[in-house]
Amino acid sequence: MTEPASRQSGPPPPPKTSSFQTKRAAIQALRVMIACTVTYALSQLLSLQQGYWAVFTVLIVMQASVGATAGMAVDRLVATVAGAVLGGAAVFVTPHEPLPIGIALISVVGFASFVSVRAPRLKNAGLTAAIVMLTHSQTVPVGIFVLDRIAEITLGGVIGVLASLFILPTRSRTVVLDRFASALDVMAQIMRTLATAAEKGEAVSAAEANIGLRQSLVATEALLTDAQRERSLWLAKQGISDAIPRSLWRIRNDMTYVSHLFEAPFPAEVVEALGLQAGQVLRAQAGFAEACGKALREGGDIDSGRLSEANGAFEAAFEAFQHSEAAQAVGFSDSGRLFGFDFTVRRIRQNFLDLADRIRESRGDEGDRPA
Repeated sequence: MTEPASRQSGPPPPPKTSSFQTKRAAIQALRVMIACTVTYALSQLLSLQQGYWAVFTVLIVMQASVGATAGMAVDRLVATVAGAVLGGAAVFVTPHEPLPIGIALISVVGFASFVSVRAPRLKNAGLTAAIVMLTHSQTVPVGIFVLDRIAEITLGGVIGVLASLFILPTRSRTVVLDRFASALDVMAQIMRTLATAAEKGEAVSAAEANIGLRQSLVATEALLTDAQRERSLWLAKQGISDAIPRSLWRIRNDMTYVSHLFEAPFPAEVVEALGLQAGQVLRAQAGFAEACGKALREGGDIDSGRLSEANGAFEAAFEAFQHSEAAQAVGFSDSGRLFGFDFTVRRIRQNFLDLADRIRESRGDEGDRPA
């Protein structure tokens, strides 16, 4: 017999511990302090006219990982060169009087804003152009003034990247893999909640956890660009295959569907015949999700045997149930839900095996895959 149906809430994504966040914040503060010290010293040593722009650049480009810092530094340098050249050209052709300069300034920043919509990495070009136009002194040749601005920004960007690279570096690849592994841990929690519901014949709601999981994957995919840029700039030996997040998205979408199936309890006949086996399948998939997460963080082998064993036991029980008298008492709607569950858990299994293959490929492994 089944227990009374009840509604439960799926587990929320586990938060990072405060000590971990404090450690990361302290490391980032150390990087920024050292980078600013070196930049300020060099700007004084090189007698840069406005060396404070180099310090400003360090503060702007320094991010939590090497890839993010490198990306910000490159974007700022490109925008600076474009803006400085544009502003310098405007200064060169504009009479040094308030009205002409004002007209030229409005025209230049308007043009730069228009271009930045089509090329987001140039979003700071208008700012640089305005700075050049408003701070240029007639005693300094325009070309020298422009080159000084570029040199100052370049100095700050280079020091920011070097600080991120050599002072207790945090690789974007490591951050992304850890985020993907955390998403797999959340998947495991959701699956165990669904397994309990399957075994006891209870209704369960995992909507909140699934929404949190979606938000986590979206945020992590945004960081994937930093990891790819890290590799393209030769700051990392390995990248991350786009196939890994694609597999995770497929698993997440299938899990969401399975969660919907358990928002109402299955009939007692189904729970008695298949509840235990369905729970074992979901628990095996939860364990496999955690194994994949561990492989992303630490490396190591991913054993797929238990996943296949649990799936085989459920398929055998499901086949027997279809030919039993108890199946005849199941309504059309519940029967559809049951077939939907069978189809989807088999697809989740396939997607997990694909994910394991992608993880092995990312490490260059030749691991065997079960049939």
